[in-house]
Amino acid sequence: MTRFRSYALLGATTLFAASAIVPAALAGGMKADRQQNAAVQQQALTAQTFVLYASNADLFQTEASKIAVQRAQSNDVKVYAQQMAAQHATSTSRLTAAARQAGITPTTPVLTVHMQQKLAELQNASTNAFDERYITLLQEAQERELRLHNAYARSGDNANLRAASSDTAKLVAQQLAEARRISGAIVADRPGGS
Repeated sequence: MTRFRSYALLGATTLFAASAIVPAALAGGMKADRQQNAAVQQQALTAQTFVLYASNADLFQTEASKIAVQRAQSNDVKVYAQQMAAQHATSTSRLTAAARQAGITPTTPVLTVHMQQKLAELQNASTNAFDERYITLLQEAQERELRLHNAYARSGDNANLRAASSDTAKLVAQQLAEARRISGAIVADRPGGS
């Protein structure tokens, strides 16, 4: 719990300090998520904005997965969380390398206010509700991330990043399929099966 608060404080501090260089769409809460979704749907993502959104998505899922590694009750969820933490760290490294190769200096990823709230909710979830809450949270994040990567892979303004985004989209689709499988198992294991 202390580690989470440190990350949240670091994220908030970084967000405040970087406010001059971070797009307004990342400044906070649900509005930021709606603006990001609108940018993705309009396919108006510049390479710099795409890198920032994708890095933030990786950071959020990594942090959520670190919490789940500590708190998950189900072995399936715990193993999945370990895989997600590792895969998103790798994804961030690959994205950073592709961005640098494209001549883009990646900005430090930050957790939006909305992301921080979701992580706090996850941290505070009851033991009995934790696994389902984590998997639901990851599914939602992966669906957004998949839309982001697919949109950029289709019409992004940088060929190197389009290729990296296409590869990442395939991985995210696999992660999402696994999250859905685990979610189904959690529902099936509930008393009464629902």
